[in-house]
Amino acid sequence: MGTETENAAAQQVERWPSRDSMPGDPTKSGSVYRGVVWWGGLLVRTYHRVEIAGEAIPESNPILLVQNHSNGLCDAHILMCTTARPIRILVKYKLISAPAIGWMLRQMEAVPVYRQKDGVDTRQNAKSFEAIDESLRSGSVIALFPEGESLNAIGLRSLRTGVARMAASAELSREGGIGLQIVPVGVTYEERDRLRGLASALIGPPIDVAPILAEHGNEPSRAATQAILGRVAEGMKALILHADTQEEHDTAVALERLLPRSGAPLAIRRQRALAALRADASTRSAERQEAVLQLGRRFADARLSGDDVLADAPSFGATYAPLAVWLPVLLFCLPFWLPLASFAHFISRFPKTPDKVVTLRVLFGYLGLVLTIPLVLAVGAWLGGWVGAAIGLALYWLAAQLFVPALDQWLESRKKRARRVLDRSRDELEGLRSSLRSIREAYAPR
Repeated sequence: MGTETENAAAQQVERWPSRDSMPGDPTKSGSVYRGVVWWGGLLVRTYHRVEIAGEAIPESNPILLVQNHSNGLCDAHILMCTTARPIRILVKYKLISAPAIGWMLRQMEAVPVYRQKDGVDTRQNAKSFEAIDESLRSGSVIALFPEGESLNAIGLRSLRTGVARMAASAELSREGGIGLQIVPVGVTYEERDRLRGLASALIGPPIDVAPILAEHGNEPSRAATQAILGRVAEGMKALILHADTQEEHDTAVALERLLPRSGAPLAIRRQRALAALRADASTRSAERQEAVLQLGRRFADARLSGDDVLADAPSFGATYAPLAVWLPVLLFCLPFWLPLASFAHFISRFPKTPDKVVTLRVLFGYLGLVLTIPLVLAVGAWLGGWVGAAIGLALYWLAAQLFVPALDQWLESRKKRARRVLDRSRDELEGLRSSLRSIREAYAPR
């Protein structure tokens, strides 16, 4: 995408309001769906700090929600948090036929996708297309990941043609059309595998399918589907960082941490950082970008930004006083959460692919919560009968509510302490600030 288009998208995004609150229960969905949204949202929002910004998803039109895919199960949960409307999500048949999670997906009316590499008859996809057409005609929301599988990526991967064929088929399934819109969503993870890292979902403007088909004679031709696919890819690229190489991606991520932080969503700040890197044509660009990479990684380890380092260090009271309140709360929560978190963290050391780390932690969080609640009830009943069981369940619920704010306060105090440590060596601090100012002078927007 050209620089002018990226800049226009950035200017538009700055006007978009933040929509980071959890949606209400979908009014037309079953109890299983509501339970999954609540339960999955609890786990994902425990692991990540989730922000949702951008356009409001239309409340009545039939919608195809499309999102980039780099974090397995978490991507699906974040997608369900973008709208209060119930979503039917496309999943591979291998998942929907699994014993436990398959039952849950079937209750949520997930649509199976049959892939040749799973050893199933791909002709069954015709039935899935019919189900999608019927759902969209009734005004539903269908969600899918058009890149296919979840994988680590430095940008948007090639999109499968299925999304365009679905859109054309559904829009043309009724004379006069159904008013189908495709809504792109881009999810950017600040530090995907790190506890309480930011997960930023950015919702793009809807893409009307009917005008694209009208330009191609209202026929589901190859040219029409390619045009739809191109519009979808363009819309999705505007919502994420799309680099050419791993080095370029990593340097842009590091530079965003060093530059002044605006109120724009994370993806847009990273896009601006990438544009600044590409605009650097000086003879010292390679040397300067290596400095950006090293400094950015150092700050990331301490959860610091360039703004934090240039600002005065927080006082002793501002750093440690909140812990007088929140540390006892965190210690109260740990007996409930630590065994679950430790087990999930251990299991996540053995992912099949790097993008499945958080998926394993969340998946075993599901199982752990299922097992922990009866355990809490049993221990409570053993200690105090039905009253003890009720008290145990109440304490468990309280720990679930208080764990995240207590953990965030502890991490914030650690970040402030890391900033105070820099003040112990004035020479080192001034050296960091000098390097930081030099980088900002070279790359900050003019």
